[in-house]
Amino acid sequence: MADVFRIAEILVSHAVQVYGEQVAIIACYGSYAKGLASPTSDLDIFYIPVEGKAASLSSQFVLDGLPYDFWPVSWELAEDIANAQSDRPWAVSASLIADAQVLYHRSQEDLDRFNALQARIAELTRPESRSIMVGRALDEFRTTLFQLGQMRLAAASGDVAGLHWAGWKFTGSAVNCLALVNQTYFTKAWGANLSQVLQMPRKPADLEDTLRGILVPEAPESVLEQADRLATAVRGILLAAQASLSETSAAQDVFKDFYFFVFEYVGKILSACERMDVLAAGSAAFHLQEEICQLMNKVERGFYGADFNLLGEYAGAYAKAGFPDLLEFASRGDLAALATQARKLDEKVREWFERHSVDLNILADEEHLRRFLTSETWQV
Repeated sequence: MADVFRIAEILVSHAVQVYGEQVAIIACYGSYAKGLASPTSDLDIFYIPVEGKAASLSSQFVLDGLPYDFWPVSWELAEDIANAQSDRPWAVSASLIADAQVLYHRSQEDLDRFNALQARIAELTRPESRSIMVGRALDEFRTTLFQLGQMRLAAASGDVAGLHWAGWKFTGSAVNCLALVNQTYFTKAWGANLSQVLQMPRKPADLEDTLRGILVPEAPESVLEQADRLATAVRGILLAAQASLSETSAAQDVFKDFYFFVFEYVGKILSACERMDVLAAGSAAFHLQEEICQLMNKVERGFYGADFNLLGEYAGAYAKAGFPDLLEFASRGDLAALATQARKLDEKVREWFERHSVDLNILADEEHLRRFLTSETWQV
């Protein structure tokens, strides 16, 4: 059997001889890089080209019964992976950079740049980066829900293969959410590495059974039920993580210079109601109420409502303040009532701001504007 490291030396030598300064880094990853290779392990090796260079260097081949993959990773992709912002799941892609063994570097500057990416991944696994990674997990959950929707579409059309395909996509995204919120990654694809998945402290209690129920179901008709259960459980873990990072802020800070937005959008609502434009009125009402709900939740509960959240998960402070539900009237198309409630909201917001010492910044004339612009608030 061929010596895989000898093959790696040939690949590196060829790359340097033919492409020279066009290649910044060559590294291997996977089992050989970690010293865990078996006789059947393949050699995964990648290179980082200088921008726009060495495009034809990529090679994939089989030698002596083993597959070899020599492929390009741009600096941009490597940096996105290191920052958990790549389209590739963090759960499996982080190891590509973090555990890589550098076989060649064009310059010390290139090596330092690559080492910095490995250091960034290590940083994201530490407690001080928890808020960043929870945010990444909340963003990833959108993909989880999208793939759950794909499963539903496949099931509705009787596409059994499509349902199974979407099931793998869905579970991969759900597991990636868990890896992000646990600030960990796996040394290889999670489907072949379930033990690492099950070692995560924050996970659904029946995770293994649920995964198997989706991917190798005993009862095919239960797949969507199992998927719903997993999505709900993962979302519960993410909600708890979001709440654990909550930190309230003073109303004066959160709502600084905000009243102009209320004034503007109440005006948009009233104008749309006057011209009987139901959709424009509803759009303005939605944006105004959502914005106020998000900010009030930050004051009372310590986190802004995000796309991840349902409105009811961050609307409590808005309702508690006695602010009217504009969406109720907008959804009914009752424009006369919506206009009345919009005026009421403006009045109540002013009262609430006054009680919480939030400036409205309502100016009387040009002289007032000059004083406003030279006030302490506007000094650099």
